[in-house]
Amino acid sequence: MGDFEMDPLGVPILDRDAQGNLIDNKGRKVNSKGYLIDSDGNVIDKDGYVMFPKKILDNEDDIPKVFRTGLLKSDTASSLSRLMSEIERNQPSEFDAEERRIQEEIENQMRKPRPRGNSGNTSVDSMMQDTPANYNH
Repeated sequence: MGDFEMDPLGVPILDRDAQGNLIDNKGRKVNSKGYLIDSDGNVIDKDGYVMFPKKILDNEDDIPKVFRTGLLKSDTASSLSRLMSEIERNQPSEFDAEERRIQEEIENQMRKPRPRGNSGNTSVDSMMQDTPANYNH
């Protein structure tokens, strides 16, 4: 990032050089977001090394969002933990998935036609092995 002040909305306050290029307080060339750039518009570091080629900047001259969130420079373990917690909150749990599977199986069983014999037993009697008819001698 260049050396500049920010307005209350977080937008860099930049100057222009004699050619109309945006510059920071030290006179270095920057883009509209305040990132140091080379003559081709690539984002560079303070030593002049290309950090982000111009072609991957968005239409507002900003670097890719993953690099703006701070996720990559913060403690990776805690960031990963926070990310996983967020994913888990938005995903159904294994219990929910198992419950849904059981419900679907019950519905499938209810839809299947039951074979009926000619024994004259009611549907409940035919499912039971020990019926009152078994005790009639």
